[in-house]
Amino acid sequence: MSLDDAKKLIKESKTFLEGYRMYGKMVTDAIIELEKLEKLIEEQKSLEAYKFSCGLCDQIGPYRSMIPDLAKRLDKISEILKGYS
Repeated sequence: MSLDDAKKLIKESKTFLEGYRMYGKMVTDAIIELEKLEKLIEEQKSLEAYKFSCGLCDQIGPYRSMIPDLAKRLDKISEILKGYS
């Protein structure tokens, strides 16, 4: 998979989270973090992007059962970025 696939997954994740923005700051912060990750990819900072995505996967850990689709997307993004780091 390519970096474009990772960016597509990020976009899908942000779109998913937009529907939950009303639930508060945690959702807004997650969208901001995804935008930071997207920027790292666009700037071709693959190693930094990989480490950042791993941190996001760790942060989402306690919520995986509540948002499994988002968790799967983040795992896939990390997997893609690992190949570029």
